[in-house]
Amino acid sequence: MSQLDRIQRISGCLRYTVLLSAVVLACAVTITLFVPGQDWVILGDGLLNNLFSSGTIGMKLMLVLLTPILIILATGMYWLQRLFREYQLGNFFTDSSMRCYLWLVWLKAAAFVYGMFWPMTLSNLASTGVLPDPSVTIEAGTVVEIIVLIVIVHVLKEAQQIHDENKAFV
Repeated sequence: MSQLDRIQRISGCLRYTVLLSAVVLACAVTITLFVPGQDWVILGDGLLNNLFSSGTIGMKLMLVLLTPILIILATGMYWLQRLFREYQLGNFFTDSSMRCYLWLVWLKAAAFVYGMFWPMTLSNLASTGVLPDPSVTIEAGTVVEIIVLIVIVHVLKEAQQIHDENKAFV
């Protein structure tokens, strides 16, 4: 078995692992939302679960707060499994794999931005007459990570275009 065959086989296994994980996670979230007393999925420090359990927020508000996270997660799993599919087919530096990279990086950035305001929103909902803390926490390491990922993806995209031009020229 060649190295390429191994990479393609491993990529196929990873793709199916991502898909299976998505199904398991969707079931766990559904059970947590609709079966009382189940805390299988806890987001952040558990404050959202506590607010919902105590009746401070209802199901509709909880779903509104969870929707961006669930959309980012589902979209990220879609693009990750699609990237592994490209690898499984042997397409490592193609337009479609670059599209997957770009989606994954921008989803990471979107999750970072929503994650900055998530604790502030929850603390506003939890406060009872006390002025909530309006501070936003920004992790410098995550900012650097996102910037580096964006730069790497754009460098890879440019390198791919140069490679395609050189291939067409010869």
